[in-house]
Amino acid sequence: MVLRLLTALIVVLTVFLSCTATLPQKTDESYIEPAQAAVLIKEKGAVFVDTMGYLECMDHRIPGSLCIALEEFEIKSQTSLKDKEQHIIFYCESDECLRAGQTYKKAKTLGYKNIYILNGGLPAWKRAGYEIESQQRIKRAPVVSIKPHMLKNLIKEKKGLFILDIRSEDLYKAGHIDGAVNIPLYTLHNRLKEIPKNNPVLVIDENGKRSFLVCCWLINNGVKDVIRFYGGMKYKEIQERKG
Repeated sequence: MVLRLLTALIVVLTVFLSCTATLPQKTDESYIEPAQAAVLIKEKGAVFVDTMGYLECMDHRIPGSLCIALEEFEIKSQTSLKDKEQHIIFYCESDECLRAGQTYKKAKTLGYKNIYILNGGLPAWKRAGYEIESQQRIKRAPVVSIKPHMLKNLIKEKKGLFILDIRSEDLYKAGHIDGAVNIPLYTLHNRLKEIPKNNPVLVIDENGKRSFLVCCWLINNGVKDVIRFYGGMKYKEIQERKG
C-alpha cells in the first residue's frame, strides 16, 4: 500500500515539474499587461487564444478570442493559426492559471515567433475596464458540494454514483479516485451522451475552480442529481496528508 502511494506521488510530482519547470518567468518580456495587449490588437492585428475548455471559453471570454484548450493546441493550431508570424496572446480565466504559460511553451516549440501571455489573465483584463463576451452563457444553478471525508458515505448512499473526473488525461493517469471516469473538460461538450442523466454524478476537477461551471452545465442538460467535489483532487491530497 505504501509503495503504491509512493509511486503515485512520484508520478504526480513528475507531471507537475514537467508543466512548470520551464514556464516563462513573470519578469520575462513574454508577459504583457492588458493595455499592451489592446495596442497589439489595434496595431498588429493580434489574436487572443483562450486556453481553457470550450465550455468555459464560450461562457466567458475576451471578445473575438479563439477557443483552443491547452491540451489540443498542437493539433488545432495547424488550422486556426497557420501563420507562425501572427501576434498571439494566450490567457486563461484566473490570475494563477498556468495553462496560458504551458500553451505559450508549446507554441514556442512549434515555431511561433510573436507570442505573449496576458499577465493576470481574464480577471486582469476585466479589472482594466475592457469588455468580455458570452457566446453561450451557462445558466448558473445551486450545486451541492461535498468534502473528501464525505466521499465514502456518498458512495454508500448514492447507488450507481457516476464519478466524473474532468482533469486532463495526464493528471488522471497520475492518480485518481477508484472508479472515476475521465472525460477531460476540453472534450466534455462533445461527450454528454457518456454521462448518465438518471444517475447521481460527482464532478471532480484539479482544484475546485472548474467543477462548478461543469455542474451547472450538466444540470442545464438534464442531469438530475449533480454533486461537486469541493477543492478538487489537490484538496483531497492535502487532507489525506494532514490525516
